[in-house]
Amino acid sequence: MAFKAVPQVNPWEAHALNYSLPEQRLVPQTPSSYPAVRDDLIYPGLYSGTGFDLMSILLQVTGRPHPSVDLGPVDCSVAVIVSDLELPDMPIVYASDAFCELTGYSQPEILGQNCRFLQNPGPSSPPASHAEAAANKAALQHLRQAVYAQQEIQTRICNYKKNGQPFINFLTVIPVQLHGRRYSVGFQCEDEE
Repeated sequence: MAFKAVPQVNPWEAHALNYSLPEQRLVPQTPSSYPAVRDDLIYPGLYSGTGFDLMSILLQVTGRPHPSVDLGPVDCSVAVIVSDLELPDMPIVYASDAFCELTGYSQPEILGQNCRFLQNPGPSSPPASHAEAAANKAALQHLRQAVYAQQEIQTRICNYKKNGQPFINFLTVIPVQLHGRRYSVGFQCEDEE
């Protein structure tokens, strides 16, 4: 009789295997919300070192019933942040490594901040022209309106990296609900046009 070897499990896999889903309760549906998409093959918390359930958020994004914005492929190379719309000042609660690379900020510098911190130029940043400043102000106003109305939006805004370098952020924001909380998921890439 041969004994089968027990496969070794790393700590985050062990944590995910011991995860139990919270009790599901009915949440009243609003016109801007939709039912959670679940995938039994994905263990909550497994794919995020922060413990934030990013996979469930991304399932909500990719499974939304009537997308008004085409995201294209979404994978680990995407710069993404998640803001909690239920907390005061809507802080960032998750930032991907790609977002850190794009902006130059570390996760501890990002988490807990409102996304507005990227709008502050450093002292060495070149001043924007009047036309650029006006266009950015209009785009930011449109972005705020979409976030408050829980609407999808795709826009370009001028943001600043940690080193003060300005960059055009091609930003897509998708509202989602998870476990009764409202989140805003932001996908960013530098527009080099």
